[in-house]
Amino acid sequence: MSRRSVISLMGSALLGAALPALAQAPVNYPTQTVILVVPFPAGGPPDVIARVLQPALQNILGKPVIVENRSGASSAIGAASVARATPDGHTLLMIDPALAVAQNIMEKPGFDPLKDFAYVLPTMRSYMSLIVNPSVPARDVKEFIALAKARPGDIKFGTSGLGSPPYLGALAFFTATGVDLTHVPYRGVALALNDVVGGHINSVFVSQATAGAQVKGGQVRVLGVYGEQRLRSLPDVPTFKESGVDTPVANQGTWFGVAAPAGTPAPVIEKINAAFNQALKDPATRDILEKADFAGIDGGTPQEMKKIIEENVVYWKALFQQAGVKPE
Repeated sequence: MSRRSVISLMGSALLGAALPALAQAPVNYPTQTVILVVPFPAGGPPDVIARVLQPALQNILGKPVIVENRSGASSAIGAASVARATPDGHTLLMIDPALAVAQNIMEKPGFDPLKDFAYVLPTMRSYMSLIVNPSVPARDVKEFIALAKARPGDIKFGTSGLGSPPYLGALAFFTATGVDLTHVPYRGVALALNDVVGGHINSVFVSQATAGAQVKGGQVRVLGVYGEQRLRSLPDVPTFKESGVDTPVANQGTWFGVAAPAGTPAPVIEKINAAFNQALKDPATRDILEKADFAGIDGGTPQEMKKIIEENVVYWKALFQQAGVKPE
């Protein structure tokens, strides 16, 4: 064998030995501030989750983490801005079912949930409750249904926009009961809740993470909750199922998660996933989230989040078509 061949073989062997080491080299991320985009105003569940996780994430990643609210168009404005962001992991989107239903309510939402995002993980779930102003003459779900049927269209319910989780919770309730209420959209569910407190509208479907203080203060009344079991913070409030209302999908709770722009490198997604999963295990963080009635605070994988999105796109498309809601 010639000297040149020996040198060539040695070089190949050395290169081959180096490849695993290169593959296992630390990912250079993050290199700058990480922005967590919440596509809703402050006060709603995605915003609460982002702000509770922010301190732990900042410690884990070693760079500043900023929560930025970019609301409007039932979350489409914030989601579209992240879809167009540089795919380097420094701009992330806090997501909920609104992302999966955008194409059912807008002809041009500015993004495709199946093509324009790299999914990071599911974070947790929450369970919405039906909350009314104390002046509403209904003490439970059955009385509310009877009142709504006796006065079709008179009772107003607020949401954070067509296709948002509060709207989906209401849609599931209406589909199951056949009641006719008037929809009043707001830029955020916290604003709708404020108007229930003020008596400007009658009701809202909202999580206890948003309405806990108003419930404790007696400013609103809770008639029923989604889920297979009663909420820990509301042991005296029956579930919709106990009240005879069958809402199988809504009973699974509202899911929340994290996404990045499509094209974000897999090693970066893996590092972000690891950071969020570690933050969700922090005892102080979990305590805050559990007291706000979030459940399933277990995190997960990118594959699990992608599967949830795919299933929700199919399910809600069928339900919107059944309800006669068309993109505008």
